[in-house]
Amino acid sequence: MDVRFEDHPQFQRAAGLAALGGGALAAVAPHLALAPAAVVGSAFAIALAPGVVREARNRRVAAAVACLLAAGASILQPKASWLLPLCGAMLGVLFAIARNDSAKSNGARSPSGFTIALAGALGAGAVILASLALSPLATALAALVPGWIATGISGAAFGLWAGLAAVPLHVTAGGDAVELRLAALRASLGSDVRALAERAAAARRGAADELSPGTRADLRSLIDQLALAALDVAERTASLTRASSPALEEDLTKRSAQLAKSAAETPDPAARQSYQRAAEALEGQLDHFRRVRLARERAMARLHEDVANLERARFSLTLLRGPDCAAELDLLHERLQHGAIAFEELEVAPVRVRA
Repeated sequence: MDVRFEDHPQFQRAAGLAALGGGALAAVAPHLALAPAAVVGSAFAIALAPGVVREARNRRVAAAVACLLAAGASILQPKASWLLPLCGAMLGVLFAIARNDSAKSNGARSPSGFTIALAGALGAGAVILASLALSPLATALAALVPGWIATGISGAAFGLWAGLAAVPLHVTAGGDAVELRLAALRASLGSDVRALAERAAAARRGAADELSPGTRADLRSLIDQLALAALDVAERTASLTRASSPALEEDLTKRSAQLAKSAAETPDPAARQSYQRAAEALEGQLDHFRRVRLARERAMARLHEDVANLERARFSLTLLRGPDCAAELDLLHERLQHGAIAFEELEVAPVRVRA
């Protein structure tokens, strides 16, 4: 099973913001409120991070406010031991919101409900650890540096712990869908179709590598969909190839000719009619065979088209940057949609074959 750690920049940025915010607020907080202050500072640093769109910021601020309320209640009600872990759980949810926003902007998969719950549980654990360790840590550091620096360093340490608690949000288990699909099909494809399928997967890999963070969210998903569609066409082409074997057509043609000859040579009317009906049945099979062969040719042409468009997408992403890249891929998407409609119309159109 393939296990990947995704979106390193977002993880590092969120952990850095948490450390910065936790350290800043903890630097001015009393020892008794050190852990709640570190949690709230981390939460608001992530919520108010620059470069976040308004809708996403509103969700982050709502989670940070919930974290603040839980932290304040834990200070006012120290006997309610569940309030401080709840504050940490809300911080874990805030990390999940930030990860989800980044995934949407990059066209990646959003974290699952399980990983969000796990991040919340680990965030609660990090706060429990902080409630036990931050005050002694700040006391020890105060022997070396001024007190506010000592508490600030302790709060920053908590921010890094909280960042580590968000690791499950970035871990993805399971193989790449396109590569797994290609691996499953590879043995069943003929050499010509397999070569095209390999080119489609290679173009998709190259295009995905060129997609930088912050690129339009739909581009990665679009390229993956194109690659999977190309592999579906490759599978269909291989199936039609097996059903349209030239040896089978030759055999049907010979048998039909032999039956027609037998019908012409026999003097018995009943036998002649049976030979003729058998020959007609074989002609029907030949007509079906010709339709399958034509469908195979259409599928092969579509596969060439899909591969060419994937390679063009890779070429565009390699050479273009900024709005020009988005405009080029918009045109590509539109062209593919028109091509799919035209191909479907050809599939349902009546096929005329020569007898």
